[in-house]
Amino acid sequence: MTRTLHVAAAQIHAGGGTEDTLRRLEHQVASAAAVGVEVILFSECVLHGYDYDMTRKSVRSLAEPMNGPTCSRVVKLARRHKLAILAGFFEHDRDAIYNSHLVARPDGSRAVQRKHVLTPGELKAKLTRGPMERTVFTFNGVRTAITICADGGIEGLHDRLHKQGVTYRFCPTGGGGKIADYLHEADLQTPAGRKQYEKNRPRVFNTNAILNKTKCPYTGFTSANALGPVGRQTCHQGHCMIVDNDRVMRAQIPGTIVLEHMQDQMIHAQLNF
Repeated sequence: MTRTLHVAAAQIHAGGGTEDTLRRLEHQVASAAAVGVEVILFSECVLHGYDYDMTRKSVRSLAEPMNGPTCSRVVKLARRHKLAILAGFFEHDRDAIYNSHLVARPDGSRAVQRKHVLTPGELKAKLTRGPMERTVFTFNGVRTAITICADGGIEGLHDRLHKQGVTYRFCPTGGGGKIADYLHEADLQTPAGRKQYEKNRPRVFNTNAILNKTKCPYTGFTSANALGPVGRQTCHQGHCMIVDNDRVMRAQIPGTIVLEHMQDQMIHAQLNF
């Protein structure tokens, strides 16, 4: 029997504090609900902002439990708009801090996937490593898994997921970049600015209509990158993709290093399994 799953990916500015982030998040969730989306993906640590200069103190000041106030408001949005919301946050559980992704379902239930492969910055900030094995989240009969950024490099990941019966992946990530490296729109009128823009473009835009089998050995994926300035130096470039199980690029938001071009956006596609 053929199953369908209507998925979306959204990039939003996530450096303006919790209230601003939730306002932006709800706007994209409402837009997704209006076109019948069943699952919408937001970036790694979208609820708290991913600052590459994170410290143990800064992370602990932001972190909250899975049933904390910000996560609970996301669950309420999932119930109100009748779709599942996948949103990253710093999770505080007992004395441990995790880079986690919240799964907020329209029935009011919630769960998390914790990041396993931590970056040097995350280790320096004393984050705790999550489990290697991925939790299976089923949406409309489709078995899916979440791989948070560097978790895409888990040894034997694709074979592991295949054995678990996973047929689709959600891949939230950071994005990277420093504010000092960014352009303004006026810079595009100069040869140097245009050269810098063109040099960076391949990092945040995939021109292939069909991806190679190395990237998608068994399953397609939806990815969502962080967007905009966070902290004093970090500035994420955005970029979202929806790729189906035939490895066909179904939708894409190109990332950018032009500050005036950084806009909250959402893409969506109905997939067949």
